[in-house]
Amino acid sequence: MRILVVNGAPAGAEAKALLGCVEGEAGALRAVRVRDLPGRGGAEAMPAHCRALLAECGWRAADLDLIAVVVGPGSFTGLRASLALAQGLALGTGCGLAGVTGGEAMAAALREEAGPARAVLCLSRARRGRVFVEQDGVVRAEMCDDFVFPPGPLLLAGNAASEMLAASGAGRDDIALSSWIVPDGVMIAQAALDRRAEGRAARECLPLYVDPPEARLPAAGLRPAPAPP
Repeated sequence: MRILVVNGAPAGAEAKALLGCVEGEAGALRAVRVRDLPGRGGAEAMPAHCRALLAECGWRAADLDLIAVVVGPGSFTGLRASLALAQGLALGTGCGLAGVTGGEAMAAALREEAGPARAVLCLSRARRGRVFVEQDGVVRAEMCDDFVFPPGPLLLAGNAASEMLAASGAGRDDIALSSWIVPDGVMIAQAALDRRAEGRAARECLPLYVDPPEARLPAAGLRPAPAPP
């Protein structure tokens, strides 16, 4: 099985989008080649990088069996760009398309690291002084200044984990920090295959926007339609 993995979700000045070619079967996957696309704008440059990556692997887009893409939470622009690429390739080639969240992709590794006693929180950077919190498949946004860790032993992962631990975890010796910040290509592919194997409904490949839409209809209503000539 040949799987293209796509992740444009990471946000922040040091964010890196990811493109990867993964092959094998569930439980025995290997990364053939992976590209990190550093800096802002990495996700927007994905189409050109994708073409080059497939060529380096000797793959054609028509050879893909599955495209596994991270749907969020994360960068507004990065998610739109990376999901548009994934949807376009799937539509053009007829291959399968599967969406996973960042926390879902890291879940197996984090559960093993956490053990039975610790709960797992994935903390991702968000705009306007907030943090995205993913726990047990549920994602919410909280203000960083008001954030309080839940009681009990915890394992923290994600690109906001270390800063949130420093800011809000003072005196908590029951909180551990994972080295996982973002999922790798094999994790993303495996999570997509796991969802399929477990018979769970496919996750819609649309950006996971935690916040409600900010656009509002004009207070006076919409303008009338143009009069015919």
